[in-house]
Amino acid sequence: MLRLEYCEFESSLSNELLKYVKAVVNIVKLSNEGIKLLEEFRTAEAMETFTKGIHEDTIADEMRRNLLIKLQDLHPGFMRERTSTLLRRLDLIAEQSKEVARNMTLFPYLELPGEIKNTINELSGKAYESVSRLYEITSLLINHKYNEVVEEAYKVEITEEDADKILVRGRQLLVKYGSVIRNPAIILMVDKLIEALEGITDFAEDASDYLRTLAIYCRGLK
Repeated sequence: MLRLEYCEFESSLSNELLKYVKAVVNIVKLSNEGIKLLEEFRTAEAMETFTKGIHEDTIADEMRRNLLIKLQDLHPGFMRERTSTLLRRLDLIAEQSKEVARNMTLFPYLELPGEIKNTINELSGKAYESVSRLYEITSLLINHKYNEVVEEAYKVEITEEDADKILVRGRQLLVKYGSVIRNPAIILMVDKLIEALEGITDFAEDASDYLRTLAIYCRGLK
């Protein structure tokens, strides 16, 4: 029978896990900051920020691999398997954000209609909002604050729903401005971009749902 100790994290593992979550949050933050810099016509700084975000993903990936190695020795089977699953879900967020950064370097963002740029900004903000909550939720789980995990995970769910509505509006705007944006490749790239930004909130919701599931399970062992 599984016991409450199986929901415990060793201090060294807890610290490394939180560092990794923070690294993933930072990748999304850099993409968000890059888009804001573009809005301020600080193009060179924006490109540097996107490049930094891509590089940070490489660093975060190394952190994730090291964590997986540590899990083999530091944790019992139940939480080892669950933590591995969480790491995979967080990695999806990092990879998606890296794709956003890459896409932002490939097309003339400043030439887009204002409404479309506003949509990209909104989605970027929602992506960062949803992912930034994961650090707090993970910390709450580690510290056995299971009720608060459930509450915070619900907030991520609401953010994802908002992002989904913005995505729909963004695609409507692409139809509206289809005749204005003469290069069809740009339309396709913008559609891919807004889908990727909304995808970050999807992956963040998946991760928060998983953390909530663990919290509810561990709460039941008390």
